[in-house]
Amino acid sequence: MPLSITRAPGVTVLTLTSDPESNWPPLCHLIKGLCYSPSCYEVSQHLKATMGSSQAILGALQIMVGLTTIAVGIIPMFGGYANPWWNMDVNLFSLWMGPVFVLFGIVCILSQKYPSRCLVIVNAFLNICGMLFAMANLILCAINIGVIDIWDVCQPDYWNPDNPTQSPNKKYLEKRCWQGIDHMLMFLRGINGILLLLAVVQLFLALSAAILASKALRRGEKECQGVDDTEVYKALLEEEEVIAKPSA
Repeated sequence: MPLSITRAPGVTVLTLTSDPESNWPPLCHLIKGLCYSPSCYEVSQHLKATMGSSQAILGALQIMVGLTTIAVGIIPMFGGYANPWWNMDVNLFSLWMGPVFVLFGIVCILSQKYPSRCLVIVNAFLNICGMLFAMANLILCAINIGVIDIWDVCQPDYWNPDNPTQSPNKKYLEKRCWQGIDHMLMFLRGINGILLLLAVVQLFLALSAAILASKALRRGEKECQGVDDTEVYKALLEEEEVIAKPSA
């Protein structure tokens, strides 16, 4: 289904050859033609010159953030602490957030290496999604820091409230147990703080990548429009010269 685009100052004309045997409306043919247009998938030298190496750097940093999130998020899984349903020991958000960040970083690197128009658009869209995922991760980590706890480890026997007075040795062991819980809670809150910091870094990386991709698309469109305008003006001058020669 061939699609041709003709541009003039202030006017853009799309010429689409539709399939007469298809029952789909013209709008569907237009969307299909735009999606299958070679100009959408071919590598653009204008975009390649505009983007530079910034997307590759941001992509590599996002991959590092994702891998670090996975590595750090595994640690609290084996702590044996108890929390409400939204914490990482239930939904494992720190484990599946990491691969998502890695995916966004890979797309950034691919969009810099093969800067086709569609891939750059996909990169911008995914990085906007990456901002949302980073904010969700940040909120979950903040909630986790506030509600994290270790229950029923050093408590006295709940089922025998009429216990005799505890011995000094038992009191000492209970005191040391509570000290150990305090250290464990401090460690778990530190892990969640690291995950929160990584979420903030991912938020700014995704924001930067989305902004740079959008700017590259706009600059590429302006440069292509300038080239097209120059070609149109040259064609008009050639036509005027051809018309002027017979009259001379």
